[in-house]
Parts: sequence; C-alpha cells; structure tokens
Amino acid sequence: MFGRALRSSVFQLQRGLLRCEGMTEQAANFPMREKSVNQVTLLGRVGQDPQLRGGLGNRSVTVFSMATNERWTGEEGPMEKTTWHRIAVFQPGLKDLALQYIKKGHRVYLTGKIDTTMYEGQRITSVIADNIIFLSKDGARDDMEEQEDM
Repeated sequence: MFGRALRSSVFQLQRGLLRCEGMTEQAANFPMREKSVNQVTLLGRVGQDPQLRGGLGNRSVTVFSMATNERWTGEEGPMEKTTWHRIAVFQPGLKDLALQYIKKGHRVYLTGKIDTTMYEGQRITSVIADNIIFLSKDGARDDMEEQEDM
C-alpha cells in the first residue's frame, strides 16, 4: 500500500515537472500559489453573553468567548483541560442572530477560521465564525443541571 502511494506521489511530481518544462516564459515567471486550509470546528459552551462592538452597520462585530474541554486518563487518574476561544462574527445576518439568541452557558457548534491581529501592541487570536448551530434553547443549561442532580 505504501509503495502505491509513493508511486502516485512520484508520478504527480513528474507530471508537475513536465508541465513546468512546457510552460511559456510568462507562465514560468508567474508565482505558483500553494493551496492551504484555515478551518476550525468547535463544539462547546459560551462563556459570556455576546457583545456588539465597533459601531453600527457592516463594520460592527459580535464577540463572545467559548470554552472547549478535553478529557483523558493520565497516570494520576482522570484529567481535564479547558481551552477558551475568542469568537468574532462579522456576517451581517449571523452576527445579529448570535447577539439575539446566544447566552452564557449555551452549547453551540461553529465553523470558521483562525485570525490573528495586533491590537494596542498585543497579539489577539480569534475564530472568525462562518456558521453557528445553536444547540441550546433558553434555559437548556438549567434543565441539564437539574437532570444531573437527579
């Protein structure tokens, strides 16, 4: 199986080299662009109510924090780590829905991309949300905690 993958990779490399040899000078001088992926998927709980920042209209952004948890068994027994993420929503319809319906403690599933910016000399990493699925209804956190107490 490994041999087949290696042969396939070598074939693709040779095909690429042949394509480069047959290029015109103008095409050969054009910078080739690599494909890359910047995609994030998170499932977790909202840590603070969303806030609208940056004014009104298309320049505004809805921002909230979200926690994700990892659980594993270590030498000392069960372990858990919580990671906090800064979520920013720029899409006009989605940022309004997030502001209106997401509350602290709600469970959400979102997809987006990682973005790092400089703000007042500090590096800030955010997840720019493209899609949000609301998994909690109002009061769902309280209902879940009541069931755990039983």
